[in-house]
Amino acid sequence: MNLPFVAQRLNQDTSYVGRFAPSPSGPLHLGSLVAALGSYIRARQMDGKWLLRIEDIDPPRALAGADDLIKESLVRHGLLWDDEVTYQHDSHQRYEQALNWLQANGHSYCCQCNRKQRLANPKGQSCPCAQLALAKDECATVLRNTLGAQHIQDLALGAVSFAKGACDDFILRRKDGLYAYQLAVVVDDIYAGVTEVVRGADILPSTAYQLALYQLFNQPAPAYLHLPLVMGDNGQKLSKQNHAPRLNDAVANSNLCRALGALGLPVPRALNNAAVNDILEFALSNWHIAFIANNASAFDNRIDA
Repeated sequence: MNLPFVAQRLNQDTSYVGRFAPSPSGPLHLGSLVAALGSYIRARQMDGKWLLRIEDIDPPRALAGADDLIKESLVRHGLLWDDEVTYQHDSHQRYEQALNWLQANGHSYCCQCNRKQRLANPKGQSCPCAQLALAKDECATVLRNTLGAQHIQDLALGAVSFAKGACDDFILRRKDGLYAYQLAVVVDDIYAGVTEVVRGADILPSTAYQLALYQLFNQPAPAYLHLPLVMGDNGQKLSKQNHAPRLNDAVANSNLCRALGALGLPVPRALNNAAVNDILEFALSNWHIAFIANNASAFDNRIDA
C-alpha cells in the first residue's frame, strides 16, 4: 500500500507517544488545562513522549499570537513537551497525499451540496453527488464511509456505542479548500506515531469517523482515553466558543490543583501553595485512570470558572 504520508514515522524509539493538540483560537482555559494535564500525566507515567501540535487548519478561527500564549501557559504550568512543536499548516502536503490516495482508490467523491442539503440526505446513504463526475476544485471532498465504527473500548468509559450517524459519509476537505479536522488529525497522528489519544469527552463522537480512516489507511488506531469536561456555573462546558476565561498563569499551582480535582484526584491542603513541580510529582505518583473510570459523576464535573 503506497501511503507516502506515513512513510516516515517519527517516534519509533518509544512504545508510548501521546500528544496535546489545541487550536490557536484563543489562550488556554481551565477545561483545556485538564485535557493537557491528563495527557501529560499519562505520557510521563508510561515513560513515553508527550508531543505538542498546534491545530491551525482553520485560519479564520485562529487568533494571532494564540499559539505563543498556549506554549507560555504550558511552560508556566510545568507541562513541558518533547521534540519540536508541530503546526498543521506545515502538513498540507501530507493531507493532499492522503486525499489523492483515497480518491484513487474509490474511497471519496466530490460533493457540491451545502450543509443543509447534506443533513437532509437519508442516514447511511451517500449523497447523489457520489454518482456525478464533479470537478474537484469546485466541490467539497467527501469520504465514502463504508467502515464507520459502531463501538470502541475507551480506557475510562469502557465500551462506547455510536449512533447510526457514525456510518454517514463525512467531509475531508471543504469547498473553500480547507482540510477538515477528521482527515488532518488522523494523518497527523499516524505520521507522529501517536499510540494513545487523551482528550476531552466532547471529541468522543469524532472517534467513529477517525477509526474509519485508520481502517482505510490500514494503520493501527491509537488507544483512546476521553476525559471529563469541565462545566461552568451556566451548565455549559468551558470552551473558547463559550468565552471561558483565560488561565491566570500567575497562579499556576492553584490551576493545577483545580485541574487534578476535575480528574478525580483531590490535592492535599499541604500542596495548595506548593511549587508547580511538586504538584506535578504528586500527580504522577498518585493519579490513575480509575479515578475517572469508576466515578461517573466526573463526567458532569462542575468547577467555578
